[in-house]
Amino acid sequence: MLENRNNTDAIDMQSAEPAGFWIRLLAYVIDFLVLLVLVVASMFVKSAGMYLLLLVPMILYKPLLEGMIGGTAGKLALGLRVANAEGEKIGIVGGFVRSAIFLLPQIPGTMLKLKMLEEGIGSFEVEKLQAFQQANQLLNFANLGLTLLTVVSCIVVAFTVRK
Repeated sequence: MLENRNNTDAIDMQSAEPAGFWIRLLAYVIDFLVLLVLVVASMFVKSAGMYLLLLVPMILYKPLLEGMIGGTAGKLALGLRVANAEGEKIGIVGGFVRSAIFLLPQIPGTMLKLKMLEEGIGSFEVEKLQAFQQANQLLNFANLGLTLLTVVSCIVVAFTVRK
């Protein structure tokens, strides 16, 4: 017989402590390795449809896993759980809200990649890429700026009390 596990899955927030910076960083490294196959494959695609097909699991990975099961592969492998203030799973919407800072750089990055594919420029054509980047500096700066914002927000975690 199946029982309602919602109450037994809850974390006791009185005794729970937030994970530290270094263990979180290790979890992100594990998650990066999990997604590395898709990242590398996306460098070799030559069609927008195939790129978007590879992009979907990369975008959904963190918010869906954290929202539905309480952590990504990296977090779960290290015994970490994502929970709300009541110690329960954050849900899909909560997963997307929590992951928004990581998803923001995907917007200009995806726009750049789709434009590259439209112009027939491959990821390893150095001269064409340089000209493309110069012609699309605004998107490149947006991508870089949002990526830096994400990195800075992760570093700030190291210096906050609740991590």
